[in-house]
Amino acid sequence: MGTYRYWQHFLALEADFAATSRYVEFSPLNFAAFSVEYAKLLLAVGSEIDVLCKLTCKIVDSSAKCENIDDYRACLTAHTEIASEEVLIRRYNLAFKPWSDWALGKNPSWWQSYNKVKHERDSHFPEANLENCANAISGLFLIVLYCHKAEKSTDSLKPYPMLLGREKEPGSLLLESGYYISAFT
Repeated sequence: MGTYRYWQHFLALEADFAATSRYVEFSPLNFAAFSVEYAKLLLAVGSEIDVLCKLTCKIVDSSAKCENIDDYRACLTAHTEIASEEVLIRRYNLAFKPWSDWALGKNPSWWQSYNKVKHERDSHFPEANLENCANAISGLFLIVLYCHKAEKSTDSLKPYPMLLGREKEPGSLLLESGYYISAFT
């Protein structure tokens, strides 16, 4: 089964995220909108990211320390191009580079918000917002794809995501042969 079970979990979380667009338009004008639903999503996505980062690190470097986000950053930036990857939500003309802060040696602000919402929700509830959820789900999308590549899995990652993609122009199916993930170094 390999990555398939993680892909299915990602698709369920992406569907939950997509459903929020019925109430809050996906627009930079609404990025600060926060809610209980965004808190629920941010916590679920952050937890799944933690699981998949640990797994991916163990696959790409079995000797790597992989106990927390700092360890994941060291391992994954040494072995992948994830920090430069962009995820698109074409339907809303939005683009996210959820792991770009890793190129600067720091952790993403959405990850910091995830931890604040997880541990101090009473004082950081507004960080459970559209922008942080969009970055988190984009980050999960990428880490599932990198894990799939690292596993050298032959499992099909279908169905395709309803919102997220990586190509600027529609035309080729998301995960067919034209779909490119930077090679591991």
